[in-house]
Amino acid sequence: MRKMIVISAAAIAALGAIAARVGSQPSPANAFDRLKTLVGEWHGTDPTGKQVEDTIRLVSNNTALEETFQSDKDNQMVTMYTPEGNRLALTHYCSKGNQPHLETPAVTASSNEFAFAFSSAANLASNDDMHMHGMTLKIEDNDHFSETWTLMANGKEQTETFHLTRKK
Repeated sequence: MRKMIVISAAAIAALGAIAARVGSQPSPANAFDRLKTLVGEWHGTDPTGKQVEDTIRLVSNNTALEETFQSDKDNQMVTMYTPEGNRLALTHYCSKGNQPHLETPAVTASSNEFAFAFSSAANLASNDDMHMHGMTLKIEDNDHFSETWTLMANGKEQTETFHLTRKK
């Protein structure tokens, strides 16, 4: 009987330790850490319902995120995300051949929405040429996020939203 009590007490202590560890998972320290939760493979749809594939991985000794976006019309567009103090920055390597740079205002580790605004671009002959002028990334939960791209051409904006689900 005493042996059963000792075994039961040990089992309860072990469960308590596991529960404490699970409950104390580190929360993101900053907005870049929050974005790191998106590392993985994703699939989704474009605004017309066509399939897209998306892969997000840590690179450069975990100091940058690389997003590779694949659709039937765009072959592996790449977006690089980096921290900029309490802001986030991205460079989008577009299938149009230009590289817009966008950044957020100050964001926190608890943010679920990141609004990137145009700051400059490389290889953009004219601001009238088609380019990404804004992008809002919204983390809905651990397995879903969306990106709304604001494209600019000839002074006119158009938006495209992509809904993505984590591959299981």
